[in-house]
Amino acid sequence: MKKKIILTVMIMLCYTISFGQVKNSTKKTKQINTYLTELEKVGFSGIVLVEINGKVAISKGYGFSDKANLIKNKPSTVLCIGSITKQFTATAILKLEMQGKLSTDDKITKYFVNVPIDKSNITIHDLLRHQSGLQSNVGKDYDKISQAEFLDKVMNSKLLFEVGKEFSYSNIGYSLLGMIIEKTSGKTYETYLYDNLWKPAQMEMTGYSRPMFDKSKIAIGYYKYDKIWGKPTDKEWDKTAPYWHLTANGGVLSTTEDMYKWHKALKGENILSKDAKNKLYHPKIRTEENYNEPIYGYGWDVAPTNRNTKRYWHNGSNNIFFADFMIYIDEDVTLIMLSNKSHQTNFDKLNFELSKMIFENNYNPIIPIADNEANQKYSQNIIEIILSKGIEAGKESYKKRPANTNILEYILNAKGYDFLSQKNYEKAINLFIMNTFAFPKSANAFDSLGESYMNKGDKTLAIKHYEKSLELNPNNGNAKDMLLELRK
Repeated sequence: MKKKIILTVMIMLCYTISFGQVKNSTKKTKQINTYLTELEKVGFSGIVLVEINGKVAISKGYGFSDKANLIKNKPSTVLCIGSITKQFTATAILKLEMQGKLSTDDKITKYFVNVPIDKSNITIHDLLRHQSGLQSNVGKDYDKISQAEFLDKVMNSKLLFEVGKEFSYSNIGYSLLGMIIEKTSGKTYETYLYDNLWKPAQMEMTGYSRPMFDKSKIAIGYYKYDKIWGKPTDKEWDKTAPYWHLTANGGVLSTTEDMYKWHKALKGENILSKDAKNKLYHPKIRTEENYNEPIYGYGWDVAPTNRNTKRYWHNGSNNIFFADFMIYIDEDVTLIMLSNKSHQTNFDKLNFELSKMIFENNYNPIIPIADNEANQKYSQNIIEIILSKGIEAGKESYKKRPANTNILEYILNAKGYDFLSQKNYEKAINLFIMNTFAFPKSANAFDSLGESYMNKGDKTLAIKHYEKSLELNPNNGNAKDMLLELRK
């Protein structure tokens, strides 16, 4: 499954502009309620908050935070927000700049010793915008590592490109920002964020461990076939927070209620000044970029809509928990979704579906295939047929499948990536082809097939399928990036 977030983005926000209210909001709220209830029936597990016309229209939990004990998800349930953590890190950096303790133009050599020459020109700005050239990770989220060991790995890693020249999403860049926050503030990352961001926003259920979470309120994460992954707080942490593979770039725990408080707080100037907020969403960009097209701000994706309005967005996932935070600031619409069972990619697009329901007249979203035992077994059966008899046999079996039975896209996708990691390209490609056959409108299916051909070295077919993915989802930033690379 892809860990890379889809990059779609927009420009700075002016909170005083009004583009009119959403029409038929009561009717659309009822439609969304019905849709979410149907999603719960086919396996959705999480919490959703929907703001329409500046008012909370929906704030409900679906599925279970603890399935074995039949504890339901609810708005006060605590979940991992993944890479949405980055907007807190970015805001903290700008707060420190407001306090005169640093500048986004500072080079990292001001804060770290023994920085090699190839990284000596990296600035805080470069880290914030993922244009440092640093790779994404140097270890797994919960791997035990000291700060000194982490820095040694980062400084000795190879840059992906010359500093400031391109974009490549880097978790370790945000971990470095977390260290800079600690060095300049004299406080731990979590303490500084609480004192300067979360407390002013009245967010008492957000952090790593500072809120002393009632453990019963933390959702259990589930992966394939509802197997228990556990709670983030069950993993090995460095005292009160994860190790530096995760700290400051992800892993913060929160609720939909607290994230909504964060949204409301950012609309005022209690946390960031107007100028600082402008910089958060509308930073200095590279010469080849254009503010009228999607860009990455400081911890936010920023993009124009086809309604001539603006959207701020970010998601986060460890392929267990999934979080999605979307703000249409000019239209007073906000969508917050937290899930503890993210392996079904259809649910990962939930906020995009809700957006279409709100802004498009008569839009009817498709209910995903039920993630039940029958469909799980059938998906495994199709995989076995393809691996033993070939892709054509798999297609024929699919055409003759029993009524009310279907394959689950995520199961074939995950197995395909297993083979891709082993460089078994033929098996991976056949499984991805099956997904495109069964789900011809899935941008993710064609994206995965394009990636498999790219890894195999077949540039022509890689381009063909990335183009199809982009046609199906014009906001697929990964397809855009891969096409640029393949066409060089």
